[in-house]
Amino acid sequence: MRIAENNVMSQPSLVCGGTIAAVVWLLGVATPAASGQTPLPWGLEIRLLPDYTHEQLRGEHGPTGKFTKKGGLEVHYFMGRIGRPDEAPTSGDFHSAAVRVPEPDRLWLKEQNVAGRHVHVAYTKDRRLMVSSASTKEGVNFTAVAESPGDVADVLLMVLSLAEPQARDK
Repeated sequence: MRIAENNVMSQPSLVCGGTIAAVVWLLGVATPAASGQTPLPWGLEIRLLPDYTHEQLRGEHGPTGKFTKKGGLEVHYFMGRIGRPDEAPTSGDFHSAAVRVPEPDRLWLKEQNVAGRHVHVAYTKDRRLMVSSASTKEGVNFTAVAESPGDVADVLLMVLSLAEPQARDK
């Protein structure tokens, strides 16, 4: 898969090279929001896997929080607005953390449009998984130390469910 931004070619990973493709295939390209999802700031929702809990934290420049599983994985997130091209950037604006990982530090970088969001996923040599998901209004950076392909799958299954709530019938 070619990455349009920065003309970067993705590199294979022996640890979890096929995991992204399998998870995206399982979810489909358009994962609909469903009731029972965990609400996040700015009107977003995310579906957590069983045994994960959400803790919203107080961020200096924007909403932040984490998803944790007792004795397991910890996924941190930070949200930022997408500024207009005619505005000066602020410290709370979104910048794709996945794209900003220097090429010598990463094993691979992938991108895909999922459910109306532009998603970049990077996996670093020190086993950090970074997922950056952006709409036209806001973006969210997720980071986790993913020691195994199962950890990568957990993060992707949760993060790729990120969506704005669907209008519900009254």
